[in-house]
Amino acid sequence: MEGIQGNLEALYSPGEVALQLNIQRQTVTKYARIFETEGFVFHKDDKGNRAYTDTNILMFRRVTDAKNKPGITLETAIKGIIPMYTKDSITLGVTEISTENEHYKDVTNEKLDMLMQAIAKQQELIIEQNKKIDSLQEQLNEHRLDVKDRDIKLLEHIREHQKDRKEEMLLIAQNEVAAAKQEEQQKGFFARLFGK
Repeated sequence: MEGIQGNLEALYSPGEVALQLNIQRQTVTKYARIFETEGFVFHKDDKGNRAYTDTNILMFRRVTDAKNKPGITLETAIKGIIPMYTKDSITLGVTEISTENEHYKDVTNEKLDMLMQAIAKQQELIIEQNKKIDSLQEQLNEHRLDVKDRDIKLLEHIREHQKDRKEEMLLIAQNEVAAAKQEEQQKGFFARLFGK
């Protein structure tokens, strides 16, 4: 049984595969040996070293995901995955991929809906905040007008008070001048009367 090997696929070393899957290099080799015992053939160079394709990496990723489920052994996971990647089971693999694509599409749409709802909520909050800002700006403008009116009235009051005070001071000065003249006139009369 030979695995599906694309002629144009890139080849990766066991270390590169391990890095991509975030597993140990020995784990990659262990997976490959079990696949080979089940009849799967990997690409090998002239020294017999295995090289892995993107398809092989996808197989190993599926194995890792499957063996993490309760009650699934590594061998069981690999035996369940091999039919998806053999030439005589291509339809099953395509169906599996199609089902997986539908699942991802559903998940993506669900996340997109959640994101759209979050954006709508954010927009509502922004609108509310803008209304509050407008209200506060209006209150501030009214307060400024009140302060300006108060300042104008205070200035008018000060000017009126200064005018009243000026008139009062002028009246006091006039009274003092009149009193001084009267005193002068009285002195003059007595001085003439007594000859002094």
